[in-house]
Amino acid sequence: MKRIIRNSINTLLGLLFSGSLLVGCTPFEQPTNVRDLDYVFSHGEETRQWLTRAYAFLPDPFVCWRSTWNEYFPYIAMSDECDMGLDGDSFNAYRIDLGDWNPNEDVYGGKWNILFKQIRHLYIFLENVKVVPNQNYIDSQDKVDAMKLEARFLIAYYHVRLFEQYGPIPIIRGAVDPSADISELMVSRNSVDEVVDWLDRELYDIAQGLPLTEPDPKWAGRPLRGAALAVRARLLLLAASPLYNSPDGYRGLEQFGVLQNKDGKRLFPQSYDETKWKRAADAAKEVINLNIYSLHKTASPTGDEKVDAFNSYREVFTKPGNKEVIFARTTTDYNEYYQGIQPRQWQAGAFMAATQKLVDAFYMEDGKDIHDSGSYSEEGFTTDPEAITLNRYVLDLAKIDRVFNMYQHREPRFYVSIFFNGRKWESEHAEVNGVVEPCDFFLNGKSGRPNQDSPKTGYTTYKYVGVGDYKYKQSAKNPILFRLAEVYLNYIEALNQYDPGNEDILFYLNEIRNRAGIPDYEECYPDRLSQEDLHDAIMRERMVELNFEGNRYFDTRRYCLAEKENAGEFYGMNVQKTRNEESEFYKRTVFETRVFKKSFYLFPIPKEELSNNTNLVQNPYWN
Repeated sequence: MKRIIRNSINTLLGLLFSGSLLVGCTPFEQPTNVRDLDYVFSHGEETRQWLTRAYAFLPDPFVCWRSTWNEYFPYIAMSDECDMGLDGDSFNAYRIDLGDWNPNEDVYGGKWNILFKQIRHLYIFLENVKVVPNQNYIDSQDKVDAMKLEARFLIAYYHVRLFEQYGPIPIIRGAVDPSADISELMVSRNSVDEVVDWLDRELYDIAQGLPLTEPDPKWAGRPLRGAALAVRARLLLLAASPLYNSPDGYRGLEQFGVLQNKDGKRLFPQSYDETKWKRAADAAKEVINLNIYSLHKTASPTGDEKVDAFNSYREVFTKPGNKEVIFARTTTDYNEYYQGIQPRQWQAGAFMAATQKLVDAFYMEDGKDIHDSGSYSEEGFTTDPEAITLNRYVLDLAKIDRVFNMYQHREPRFYVSIFFNGRKWESEHAEVNGVVEPCDFFLNGKSGRPNQDSPKTGYTTYKYVGVGDYKYKQSAKNPILFRLAEVYLNYIEALNQYDPGNEDILFYLNEIRNRAGIPDYEECYPDRLSQEDLHDAIMRERMVELNFEGNRYFDTRRYCLAEKENAGEFYGMNVQKTRNEESEFYKRTVFETRVFKKSFYLFPIPKEELSNNTNLVQNPYWN
């Protein structure tokens, strides 16, 4: 029994050895004794690979449905902006949407074991890396110090990711001797404030040592100062939000307020603290004040402002290395993403659907909500190609002859982000006999139901798709983890909470709207400028600007709104109608009734960990 307990706790701390000897193993496998550690950390290539291995566990927004992958990023598929058209039980987002989630299974993208192991892996690196003359990567103290900062950044970032999923977690501050007494390994959870305060200090300190820009192009992708500060800013925004900083004593979510360790220590803050919003705003402003990032903008030869807005927003995701990107993965499987979004008639799946809720969130080209703009219609079709809004933005091969009027006169970001019935894939590889056919999401259509390789909503996402991109034939891209537009929105959201009326709120909100090709907010809504109105506008902007980037999942949860936003009837087009029933296809139709339980606000700690470490307590409502 003691051995079982030790093994489980070691997993928590990331203390498990791989059980392999260095001889005959890869450099990524962990040595089992001091002699092997001495060998690894006396050879520059092996030392570098030890660190490099940890980068493989950075999240990847392109991988949001393969739940067995290390970099799996479940938050897009589990949000109210997305639906996974594959209804099989093995596709976990589908099960979660229907309320089927329990702590006995750790198969939903939970990172408890995976990331704690990586944290241990990185602490071993910090304890053993040293200068070795005549060895590449480690032949000077400057190189060793730079690698140590990378490792510290990853340790902090993986703690943040664990905090995002589980709330108050045990802070791991160093490698623990596996031969230590079991009592030393029976760790308890730290409180929310303890976790946030430690990470705040650690990330700020790391940032001061990191360079502003990458001095060596071959290492593009390493974290820079802006990355550490951006992680810190997102963390502090989360910590200031009602899930962790309740203004009403956790009304309706009382188990959060009373969650405590076995010794009676409360894990969630017991009182509201408005200064946490200032702390979050100040942290985001530090990123902005670096003055090395800017919203990506491009100009077309015609000077068409709407076309410029379309291309600018599109290139944020299709032009690697643009000035807006703060931190991104450098390796990914593009084909995995395209399999989920490219319609079946073009040899893929398109089962990763966008919901009608997201479609409705985009503004009209006049900058107003669909309910406020006179140019919005859910009746009829536009059949003049010259008048079709989409045709303003795409190549000739992707221009269409008719479009349902719901998709007319929408803002440029809509056409970058949403692929709808009748649209054409903008690639010569999609041509058949020299022509690209319109997408056919009708029942029994080339890309429609009843085949599960089709969207249940009649939409899929088009984000990260560049001109000419096609499954197996894409241009290189880097999945973005942090970008300046999010930092702007983090800043003004927090600023509006403690300093409403500050001129920066409208300034940065309009910076994002103007890049998107729509007018200033106050021009569209001069009578909606209260603190509450601006909060709603900022959160709406987050849903639109950051769609399918993983932020929406946390936005509904950190404001304790997921029981409303992620539950109930969800709508799309009526994909059970054939082409001959076209008018019925374009009717809002319930495709799914979702369930959100209070327990879903945080991931459950794996049951095995709770069984073997009696000092751990489960998250609220999972018991």
